[in-house]
Amino acid sequence: MLDGSICTPEEQALSRSSHGASIVCLTRSDSIGLTLVVESGFISMIAVVGVFVLIFYNATRNKRLIRHPTDIYMLSLFSFDFIMSLAMSMNIKWVHDGKVFEGGFCTAQGILQQAGDTGSALATLAIAIHTFIVLLWGSCRHRYFVAYTIVGLTWLFIWLFITITVTAYTGGSNFYYRPVGYWCWIGDRYKTEQFIGQYVWLWITMIVSFLTYTPLFFWARGIITVSPSHWWKFQVHKEPLPVIDPNGMKRRSIAMIAYPIGFTVVTLPLSVVRLKSGFSTRLPSATFAVESIYSLSGVLNVTLILLTRSPLLLPRGASKDRRGSGVAPSSSVLEVKHEFLEISRPDAVTLGMGIRNKPVSLGPLAKEGDIGWYLPSSEHGSV
Repeated sequence: MLDGSICTPEEQALSRSSHGASIVCLTRSDSIGLTLVVESGFISMIAVVGVFVLIFYNATRNKRLIRHPTDIYMLSLFSFDFIMSLAMSMNIKWVHDGKVFEGGFCTAQGILQQAGDTGSALATLAIAIHTFIVLLWGSCRHRYFVAYTIVGLTWLFIWLFITITVTAYTGGSNFYYRPVGYWCWIGDRYKTEQFIGQYVWLWITMIVSFLTYTPLFFWARGIITVSPSHWWKFQVHKEPLPVIDPNGMKRRSIAMIAYPIGFTVVTLPLSVVRLKSGFSTRLPSATFAVESIYSLSGVLNVTLILLTRSPLLLPRGASKDRRGSGVAPSSSVLEVKHEFLEISRPDAVTLGMGIRNKPVSLGPLAKEGDIGWYLPSSEHGSV
């Protein structure tokens, strides 16, 4: 064929079908573009595997994997990143064959792609909400229980959704996961399942990321302050209040919001292209570029966890040395406990919202049963 396709005339005719083709013939340019997607997915997979090796190596040395509730969200996020990158790497078969067609391999790729994409969005959504709540109002009770419950429900929802839909729509010669553009995903005839199973969660995560990042941006700069006793009360200041962050805990804590912001950066271009194409199976050539960027989300998350120096990657001794010397550990909100957040938050010490003689827990210095030290208030309501 002049376009580089290796399909037979019969396969070409099936590929042009407007009723959900069972086969999609790839041109030479399609194969080149799809190769870029495979490379991006493979790079992400290698990066995520490398992080898992470091995490479990440190867990073996420390004899403990989970130190903070956010570790649970992070492990779930990287697990979904691995699944997503694996699904992207599977496109190498279509590049080799020169066509995408129904079958067991197509179904496997569709399952992995839906699980990875949706799971990554839900894990990022949980991180955004958790970071927002902890930074503005402090840690809640039963933090580990809440984290395990949210992560467990995320995996349960994805497993049930995939199991029920595949069982209901797959039978005989009918396949639920079919060629969609240049790879396999939920068939074009199942629009409702496409939106509920993935698109809605991608958009919700992007919207929530924006809604959480905006107030945190102004809060970190002292423009707005929130009452720690009444979550719905906040004040906007014409002149920014002095930022009290002696140990840099606030700066490192708010860095956690980089995960949902990064998710938005790599997901938004793909969403725009899909919207412009009307969510049809005839994808424009720009899909390869935005899909390659989206496939690098694993690399982005790995870069962020290295920059924020998560405790998942730090030996226990380094963390103990920092705490024992009275210096806060250089890490993200994963290392921040409730007592450190209370000390570093400006709203409790500079806002003057009636908070006086508040007990401040000193973390490792407080003995069992000790309610903390009472700091006397000054004229200006600051310590």
